[in-house]
Amino acid sequence: MANRSERLSLRERNKLRTRQEILDATLEVFNEDGFAGTSIDKIAELGGISKGTVYVYFPDGLNDIYREIYADITGRLLKTTEEVRAKISDPKRRIVAMAEALLKLSEVPTYGRFYSVLSPELRPVLTPVVGLASKQFVISIAADLKETLGESVSESQCTALAELIVGSMREAARIVSEVPSKKDSLIAALRRIVSSIAAEYVSEEP
Repeated sequence: MANRSERLSLRERNKLRTRQEILDATLEVFNEDGFAGTSIDKIAELGGISKGTVYVYFPDGLNDIYREIYADITGRLLKTTEEVRAKISDPKRRIVAMAEALLKLSEVPTYGRFYSVLSPELRPVLTPVVGLASKQFVISIAADLKETLGESVSESQCTALAELIVGSMREAARIVSEVPSKKDSLIAALRRIVSSIAAEYVSEEP
């Protein structure tokens, strides 16, 4: 007979599975019907659970669910980029690898559409979690640019350039979430942007 800790462990696993099923169902509904068409009723129906169960796991309803999904996608993205960056010595290549990770995530329909769509209604809901990945991207890319450009540019200039690059990445991610076939051409364009920045500033050195 299983002991108490094993029964609790099984119960916790079941809770985690139910929670994930709710999140997965939400992404599917969101992908099909968008922000305005997503509802607890549709999520419960698709997940094969009651509305009451959804509220047990997410008392604030859709707001709680949206925040958790966004935070989960952000966490996955940051974990992936951290792992990828650790394997690359060339700072310019590290920047492009971050773009590749973001666009690879964005071409997955259920993730890409949700992560890229920030409607006026959705943005306030996500305020606690939105922008975390972009901030980390800016920090990492600014450091990569500083390593590439050395004393030819200040840290503030590197940060400004990083912010522009990250803005380009986010727009590319939005495009890929709608037209996945554009991923490779957008990555190639981002690679040229990074190379051009490096070439321009290095050529200005005395």
